[in-house]
Amino acid sequence: MNPTSNINEISAALNALAADMAVSISWHTLYQWAGSSPLTVEHYAQLLCHWKQLWRGAREGTPVPAVFLYHGAAKLTLVRENTLDDPPAVALHDLAMIATVLEG
Repeated sequence: MNPTSNINEISAALNALAADMAVSISWHTLYQWAGSSPLTVEHYAQLLCHWKQLWRGAREGTPVPAVFLYHGAAKLTLVRENTLDDPPAVALHDLAMIATVLEG
């Protein structure tokens, strides 16, 4: 299998994932990259391979974080697990409750 196009967009998305913890890629872009619709398990395996190569190249010696997929209607969203360098996650609900307390 050799995906045909949009490799620069896929690479840019994976770079953004490394920096920002989440990224969305349009299905159109993915289908063009893969040369098929829908994606096959081999395409997902190839995305994982690209992800691992990118992470290891940028952060040598740091374990590769797992990536979770959310299949939306228009986009595939990839979310990576936290690393020690990432700020902790904060629930939106918790921040909203602080605003309520401050207003009250």
